[in-house]
Amino acid sequence: MESATHIQATQKKAMSNIKKATIKEIAEEIAIDNTCYIHRLTKKVITIGHSLEDPKLIAAQEQTLTELERKIENYIKIEKLSTQDKRVIMEYFLEELPDKSVRKELSNALNRKNPVRNFIKAVESDIDLNQHWRNFKAEEYQRWVSNFIADAYLYS
Repeated sequence: MESATHIQATQKKAMSNIKKATIKEIAEEIAIDNTCYIHRLTKKVITIGHSLEDPKLIAAQEQTLTELERKIENYIKIEKLSTQDKRVIMEYFLEELPDKSVRKELSNALNRKNPVRNFIKAVESDIDLNQHWRNFKAEEYQRWVSNFIADAYLYS
């Protein structure tokens, strides 16, 4: 069994090969529900958009996707966060808030049907809160991507 120190060293090495700007780029893409593929050796990122409307772009992207999937062992595939992962980030955000009434309002939003949508709607109603949420979310998505990549290198 590997030691915790060895695991951390392996993760650190994997992350040192991928620039922070790349992590940020991937986090931004998955935040808008796109899928990213990172070539394991070159670290080149290929993004597959899921909201294209131009038939030519869609056809080209489908061809790229077919080629990627054929050689998937050479890539790390990073998809959008699950609803559960998004919810966990939202719950962490609640812990950041000093105002108990705002925390309670957002907690209530998370406990109703369509929690993610309700949370976003509540956050967007306040400009300062919305900006705080956007900054927090960007950092958390980058942390999530970093961990995902480190795990992919560690367990590949």
